[in-house]
Amino acid sequence: MNIIETNLSFKSMSVRSKTTRIILHHAAAKSCGAATIHQWHLNNGWSGIGYHFVVRKNGTIERGRPEKYVGAHAEGSNSDSIGICFEGDFMLEKMTDTQKNAGKELVAYLKKKYSISKVQKHSDVCSTDCPGKNFPFSEIAGATGSTSSVSSSSSASSSSKADKLTVDGWWGPKTTRRLQQIFGTTVDGVVSNQFSCYKAQNPGLDSGWEWESNPSGYSPLIKAIQKKVGATQDGHIGPKTIKAIQKWLGCTQDGVFSGPSPCIKKLQQWINKQK
Repeated sequence: MNIIETNLSFKSMSVRSKTTRIILHHAAAKSCGAATIHQWHLNNGWSGIGYHFVVRKNGTIERGRPEKYVGAHAEGSNSDSIGICFEGDFMLEKMTDTQKNAGKELVAYLKKKYSISKVQKHSDVCSTDCPGKNFPFSEIAGATGSTSSVSSSSSASSSSKADKLTVDGWWGPKTTRRLQQIFGTTVDGVVSNQFSCYKAQNPGLDSGWEWESNPSGYSPLIKAIQKKVGATQDGHIGPKTIKAIQKWLGCTQDGVFSGPSPCIKKLQQWINKQK
């Protein structure tokens, strides 16, 4: 099992004196990672993300709040618990086997690490529907047995920064991953929370883009790029942001990324020059 160290920055927190249970949550959002939730919780005036771990739909496990600190995920039950959030809205969705198996592995690991057996739903301790009627609680909470070895990898170094991209004009997971490394956002190769109305007109935006009709969040990577190129920082790709990227790279400013895109090629060339 690999835990991605997201290297998030937090305000003041208190160390947890004991750990007696695990509390499971869903994000109530179809697409989000630890970095996105971190920003939501900072906007609430909190120290940062309240969950200790985020289990993504693709099976990636991301570090949230550092494990030794008191969380902010279940009012009245934070002082002795570890909070795990699962990406998705399980009032509406059903969990994939990949995500479920990652959650089971994480729960089994934490049970063994802290010599505990108690696992609860958020709804067991607070008045809420979380983690949703479709959440496979019994399977995940009942996970036991030996676990694979645990390793950690930094989101800033989960793949070699020396790797050169193929300059092909397609913005897929490899291009996204290198940009995430350069801009210091969580490295997962995914551009989340993007408006689906822009998908068809931008065929150069290849796989690894999560398109939604009404995204509940934004992409920290796109927001960082927008800051770099002087565009409005809303975390969503669109014609104005694309024009700003094209202007920055000295390309024709038509507000679209064709497939393959000459401008994406220039972006990939710029990426390959970065250390």
